[in-house]
Amino acid sequence: MKGARPFSCPEATVLVATATGPAGATGSDGPVAFVTLGCPKNLVDAEMMLGSLHRAGLRITAHVAEAAIVVVNTCAFVTDAQKESIDAILDAARLKETGRLRGLVVTGCLPQRHGASVLEEIPEVDFLLGPGSLAGLPGVVRGLLDGTLTRGARLGGLDRLEDPWEARVLSQGRASAYLKISDGCDHACAFCIIPVLRGRHRSRPLDEIIAEAHRLCGAGVQEVTLVAQDTTAWGTDLYGQPALDRLVEALDAVEGMRWIRLLYTHPRHWTDRLVACFDRCARLVSYADIPVQHASDSVLRRMHRVPVWAETEALLRRLRREVPGIVLRTTVITGFPGETEEDFQRLLQMVGDLEFDHLGAFAYSKEEGTAAARLTGRVPTRLRAQRRDAVLARQRAVSLRRNRERIGRVLEVIVESVDSEKGVARGRWAGQAPEIDGEVVLTPAVLGPDHPPVAKRLPGPGTFVRVRITGAGPYDLAASLEEEVSS
Repeated sequence: MKGARPFSCPEATVLVATATGPAGATGSDGPVAFVTLGCPKNLVDAEMMLGSLHRAGLRITAHVAEAAIVVVNTCAFVTDAQKESIDAILDAARLKETGRLRGLVVTGCLPQRHGASVLEEIPEVDFLLGPGSLAGLPGVVRGLLDGTLTRGARLGGLDRLEDPWEARVLSQGRASAYLKISDGCDHACAFCIIPVLRGRHRSRPLDEIIAEAHRLCGAGVQEVTLVAQDTTAWGTDLYGQPALDRLVEALDAVEGMRWIRLLYTHPRHWTDRLVACFDRCARLVSYADIPVQHASDSVLRRMHRVPVWAETEALLRRLRREVPGIVLRTTVITGFPGETEEDFQRLLQMVGDLEFDHLGAFAYSKEEGTAAARLTGRVPTRLRAQRRDAVLARQRAVSLRRNRERIGRVLEVIVESVDSEKGVARGRWAGQAPEIDGEVVLTPAVLGPDHPPVAKRLPGPGTFVRVRITGAGPYDLAASLEEEVSS
């Protein structure tokens, strides 16, 4: 449980129950504060736990220093993520010195990975809940508050989904939300410990997902981003085959829905029916996240990744050909055990040839408990990082060129924040996923006598507007306001 440097994922976020979910939680106990780390799937788990506390009548605070109970929802995907989680736990544990903090609960992947040893190594922690036991949080909080519960842990339960999800509480008041459609993973990627932390793949039932989508849209959400360990595997355990197309078609009919976005798709589970959804589903944005990990078959075989590169490349080129204007995102790993210079050059060439709009690159990290940890042929740490930096440098040039091609275009943008003092708003167009793909910086500039009048005021968060792209960097776009689309 030792790490070296801060994890590269978004930093710890304090969650505030302000946006959706049942109203009227005015319990006198608490209050409870949430800190969550890691991926969007973890964020959804935290929002579900917030909802359960809200329904139980427990008060929730955005101020960790004022809390009687702090819940730290952890990530343990790689060593650096564990280090970040431990740092967040220790930060919360220091509050016990003031006497105000009465209970510290650690949830998520870290306790699932290390079990009761977390209690031994960090004695300030009172209770552990693994990903399969999160529904028990209200009872744990009550027990810690009234003194009827002693230190302990509830782990396991990864062979099933939680009980049917009720209304969750969004962590931020915005028009965009993640929609988790399954948990666990059946792939055996050599570098990944997710099946150990999350169990086998389990799809949420269609009706349950659609009911949640209706709740979200009824609360003002207009964009849902589908997340899971492998979104394209949805339905394999329900229908005997991948059925994400069926789910997308059902979501496309939800009233109030404007954008549907796909993240975390595996190239193995793409089907003709899913590709066709981009043409027949009006709300499915032309965007696909397909982590390819590498372009060398020899590396992919050692990673236990299928299909072979030629099949993945064919899928990517097909999407470019059949889905006009599609925006593609991927992730790759450099320095995997046994990666030769020839392998790396093949990866580097792929980045230039396929021209992904967005790409994340990670230097390989040895993780205990994975098949890759036992492989020989280690690539030196410095070389792994150098290769990652070379990939990112090439991708930066690709992204800059593709973004510059958008200058002059009129795009629809969802506004996410406004800085009235600086006179700018920030948002995203359909080709940018929340939190990972950059943003559009919007100013209400007058475009000149040949254009219609432009409102001087900035649009508010959650508003959809039409903007004209006026500038581009490798990540962000600059734009001026054309017209408001909707609120």
